[in-house]
Amino acid sequence: MKAEYNTKLDKNIEAFIQSRIDGKSFDEIATELKTTKQTLIDWNKKELVRSAINEGKAFKINTLVKAYKFDVSNRVQTYLQLSKKINDELLNRDLKEISTDVLLKMSIANDNRAKEILGKSIEFGQDCNIIDLESSKDNYFKIVLDE
Repeated sequence: MKAEYNTKLDKNIEAFIQSRIDGKSFDEIATELKTTKQTLIDWNKKELVRSAINEGKAFKINTLVKAYKFDVSNRVQTYLQLSKKINDELLNRDLKEISTDVLLKMSIANDNRAKEILGKSIEFGQDCNIIDLESSKDNYFKIVLDE
């Protein structure tokens, strides 16, 4: 009977861990597992349980990052593609249009996001073209080519 009890307890603790990873509250879990909130708090104090919850949450976040391609290189690529589209659109626009100022602000904001992600500088290709991202008066990139 004691082995049966431990198995049920282990299953409840596993269910508790998974529920915490899923973001459920102690009250919700207590109702689902038909146990007291204090029991859950006691389980949560165990180092092994806390570690499993933290690892599960980290794994879940990493899975989402990979699924939505939200890593740094993809974010930079997206920002740079958007910057190119904005700049291409600006070149095709008649500056008499009212919304051009909004598009210019978007371009500056997008360039600043890319600058923030990249840090000070980044090298491209075999020719070692360097984009120097030091702040300039107009907040645009200054491109310095290796000679």
